[in-house]
Amino acid sequence: MKVKFLFASILISLFSAAAFAHEYWFESEKFILAPNEKTAVHLYVGDGLIKDREERAFQLEKTPVFNLLSAGKTLDLKLALADGAMPIYSFSADRAGNYLLAMERNWSYIKIESKKFEDYLREDGMEYIIGEREKLGWQNKEGRERYSRFLKSLLQVGGKRDDTYKRLLGQKLEITPLENPYSKKVGDNLKFQILFDGKPLANRVVFADNRTSATQKMTTDKKGTISMKIDKSGLWLVRLVNMRRCASDCGEADWESFWAALSFQA
Repeated sequence: MKVKFLFASILISLFSAAAFAHEYWFESEKFILAPNEKTAVHLYVGDGLIKDREERAFQLEKTPVFNLLSAGKTLDLKLALADGAMPIYSFSADRAGNYLLAMERNWSYIKIESKKFEDYLREDGMEYIIGEREKLGWQNKEGRERYSRFLKSLLQVGGKRDDTYKRLLGQKLEITPLENPYSKKVGDNLKFQILFDGKPLANRVVFADNRTSATQKMTTDKKGTISMKIDKSGLWLVRLVNMRRCASDCGEADWESFWAALSFQA
């Protein structure tokens, strides 16, 4: 009986960790490689790179897009991956240059108690939705949301630099470096542009995480741009969420959110 109770407690703990872990991101065991060198690429879910990190397997039915882009080329990785693969990909390239992993994950649905929903909105910089809920008189209404994800990760092979880092992919919510991260060093600033439906997204909060540095919080200007400071080496994750009222084919969702994340190494 005690064993059953302990097992149930563990399951509840794991479920709680997963339920409150927000970000998805790609994390390669190595981001900077020599030609023909191999590295495993992991897909993680967690909170700001550090808390409650859990690895995720490849889910074919949830993944309409999973591509590897390089100079002038696009490879559809779904054609070569088995459903349930973990780590999600094994990367190797014989040509020097930038390589960009890109994934889109389709709708998931969630319901969150009203106070926890507003706590989450504040945590992720979406006070504008709190204001909209107040105008609607929904302060005490649970958050009924559907969400989708748009991920990128930039790797560097050899010493050659190219323009793959700034290729626009047409993601619904897209983070694009305006400068090559692998041409930067610790202490430099790095600019990004945020597009939503292909247009600059102004006045939205963007975060930049590093495991050994405080999270940076920035707000996009009218051109959808932000500038972060590379104040530490290691893995960086640039991320944001954009939410709006759900307009069509919503099911039970009142809100729809779009999550974007881009990872690279400094």
